[in-house]
Amino acid sequence: MGSQTTYTVRPANRPSTIGGCWVMNHTYDAELVGDYVEVRGKFTIHVWYSYNNNSETAVATDTVSYVEQIALRDLDTDCLQDTRTVEVRNLQNPNCLDATVTGNGSEILVRVEKELGVELLGETKMCVVTCDPVDKKDEEFLDDDESLLEEVEIED
Repeated sequence: MGSQTTYTVRPANRPSTIGGCWVMNHTYDAELVGDYVEVRGKFTIHVWYSYNNNSETAVATDTVSYVEQIALRDLDTDCLQDTRTVEVRNLQNPNCLDATVTGNGSEILVRVEKELGVELLGETKMCVVTCDPVDKKDEEFLDDDESLLEEVEIED
């Protein structure tokens, strides 16, 4: 599941321009809640910006948290409930798509994209019917050395 979210970073100084933006320290954990997986995570946004009419630079950082609910599909209802475990994978690390100074000039809006994948693993039981080997050959089946294809000679 890919998602884009816009976060607001409030720097100590009034920014003039944005020099760069990056996302670091992404951590997350997942839990099964009913028929969806709830992923709780956080990461730190770093925005390098100039201020004081582009004469000085600074880096504003903000650690943001998120909660995402990822619906499960193709859920096996015969799975033993107490054996289920959730695995979440980071398919795409959070990255900054863009960072812009807001209209009033005191905040920076940062659009971040990330993609997570989840799997629900569990045990199930199945019944397998077995039967004793038959002593005599069943005429409906072919021997191992028989073929369904008929040999035909072709003359040049």
